[in-house]
Amino acid sequence: MSFELPQDLKARLCGLASIGVITGAGISAESGIPTYRGKGGIYDDPEQGDRTIEALSAPTLRMDPDRAWQAIAKIAGAAHGAKPNAAHYALVEIERKASRFFLLTQNVDGFHAQAGSRNLIDIHGDTFKLLCMQCGWRGELGRVAGHEPCIQTIVATGKAPLCRCGGTIRPDVVFFGEMLPMAKVLRLHAEFYDNPPEAVISVGTSSMFPYIVEPVLLAAQRGKLTIEINPEETEISAHVDFHLKAKAGEALTAIAHAL
Repeated sequence: MSFELPQDLKARLCGLASIGVITGAGISAESGIPTYRGKGGIYDDPEQGDRTIEALSAPTLRMDPDRAWQAIAKIAGAAHGAKPNAAHYALVEIERKASRFFLLTQNVDGFHAQAGSRNLIDIHGDTFKLLCMQCGWRGELGRVAGHEPCIQTIVATGKAPLCRCGGTIRPDVVFFGEMLPMAKVLRLHAEFYDNPPEAVISVGTSSMFPYIVEPVLLAAQRGKLTIEINPEETEISAHVDFHLKAKAGEALTAIAHAL
C-alpha cells in the first residue's frame, strides 16, 4: 500500500514553483547505509561512537592519517556496492517538475549525484573524491584495484593512500574540527536565506547543526511550506507545518506525484 499524504498538504504542494530540500543520512538508510546519529547511529554507538568521531577529526588526519583512513574505509565500504534508492530518485523527479530547485545534503555517499540531482550542495563533501594534502592532486577513490587508490587496498593494509609526490591523500570531506567550504556556505545562504523557496523539505536528518536547522526555521517564520520526513522527533519537528513519520522513499515519491 502506497503512502498517502494529508489532503491539506497535497493542496499546498500543487503548483509549487520553488523547492529547497535538506537531506541527512536517513535518506540513505533504505540503501543499506547506516545513519550517523539517532537510534543505531555510528556516532551514538556506546562503545565505538566517540572513537569514531576522534578518528574522523582534523587532528587525527594530520597526526595519524592511517587511523583516519581506517574509519573512512568503513564508511566508504558500507557505500561500496550500494545504490541510490527511491528517495534519491524521487528528488530527481521533484527537481524536474519544479521551476527552481536546490538540494543541500550532509551526506558524503555521493548517491544524490549518482541518481541525477543537479543543483546540489554537498556541504560535507564526497567520500569518493580525493585530494593530496601536499601537491593538491585530485582524483577519485576507486571501487576496484587499479590506478586510483581503492577501498579494498586501504581495508587490507590499514594504511592511508599516498600520492605519486609522496604526500598523503585525504578524502575531500569535512572532518570534525574543519571549516565548511566557503563557496558552498555562500551557495547555501544565497538559496535559503537571500531568496527562500516556497517550500523547504527536511529529510532524514537529526537537525543538530545550525546551518541545517536555520533554513527550516527561517522558512517557517516567513510563512513558507515546511515539511519534515523523519521517523524520530528532532529540534525542528514542533516548528514545521507537516512532520511525516514515513520512509523517505515513500513520502518523497508521494510528494513528487502531488506536484
